[in-house]
Amino acid sequence: MVSPQIIYAHLKVVRDLQVNKILKKATIIDVSYTVSKTVGAMVNSNSYDVFCMDGKDVLAVSARELLGTKDVENMKIKPILRKIQALTRDDTIEKAAAILSHYRMRSVPVVEGNEIVGVVDVKDIVGLLHKQDLKWIPANNILTADPITVKNSDSLATARKIMFTKKIDHLPVIKANKVSHVLTSMHLLQVIKPTERLGSMLRGLDLHKEYQSEIGNMGSTRIPNLDTGESLSTVIESMLKNDASCCLLTLWDHVHGIITYKDIVNILESKIPSNVPLFIVGLPEDYGSAAIVKTKFDKIIRNLIKVFPDVEQAKASIKTIHNQVSNRPHYEVTVRIFSPYRTFNYAEMGWDLSKVFDVLGTKVARNLVQHGKKKRLKTSIRKINKKDIF
Repeated sequence: MVSPQIIYAHLKVVRDLQVNKILKKATIIDVSYTVSKTVGAMVNSNSYDVFCMDGKDVLAVSARELLGTKDVENMKIKPILRKIQALTRDDTIEKAAAILSHYRMRSVPVVEGNEIVGVVDVKDIVGLLHKQDLKWIPANNILTADPITVKNSDSLATARKIMFTKKIDHLPVIKANKVSHVLTSMHLLQVIKPTERLGSMLRGLDLHKEYQSEIGNMGSTRIPNLDTGESLSTVIESMLKNDASCCLLTLWDHVHGIITYKDIVNILESKIPSNVPLFIVGLPEDYGSAAIVKTKFDKIIRNLIKVFPDVEQAKASIKTIHNQVSNRPHYEVTVRIFSPYRTFNYAEMGWDLSKVFDVLGTKVARNLVQHGKKKRLKTSIRKINKKDIF
């Protein structure tokens, strides 16, 4: 695996670039919109995210989040919208990447004087990365292994449930034991797209019936399908060329992994000042206890180094799972700690990010105690006289 520290240094020119350089038009809605009208705006503009201002607050909703809506025609969009952190024109790509990762979005709004003046799109950031020399980074360095798949005979309702509950946007579709195409949340959004009135009937009224249909050929066949040994440069080039939001990596006709725009942008992770290189992905600056979280992560690694002095670097990835009912974020944190001889992996979930890192610290401490017991056991065995054994 290529060192995150080397990648971090190599991509400084991209991280430090101001977002104003790649600003594009935003798809803006109003808080008074219905879900149906919002879906129409998203599909017509081919936008995965849409935004609006509510006073000084910036609100957003994504295609995947709308898949859980049942009363499309009558329900207002406001209860589904979530508050997010926005950018200013002078902010950097590194900050934009952190917000994209934290909120699991594909674009971040840029606000000026309580007005959304544009967005920074994940595809444009990937385009910037394409201009860098990334041939030395293996694609399997960032892939998500063994992605969830569906059969072409499965229902759209099954695919919708998987995407909404698992918080994913891409489902490889298997036909005759091979990947035929990929179904995305944007494809499913087409199912609930409003159409013109036909008398007093609306297509939305038959939504349940529409979701019972088989997946069949719905989806895209233009998704790149590459060998697991390809470089990240090849993956990015293939995705941009095919205008695809993901790339499949196969091994002996088996779907070994998937790479999305989000996975690629995550290599622009932020570095925490420490004696050992520490990186954190998905922690936005507007989080009230961000400094505390960074300090706790640093403390976890410093405690680990006391027993494992050969630790080279560590990485924490934070994912936010939005709860539409309570409007309270749920955090999923994974930590990977690298040494020349082994990699330590930890994971934890919770409502309070600071407490999540406390639990992770406890797990690391427990691991240190177990290692200490093994070390003492080995020492005591070496001290035993051979005569006592035989």
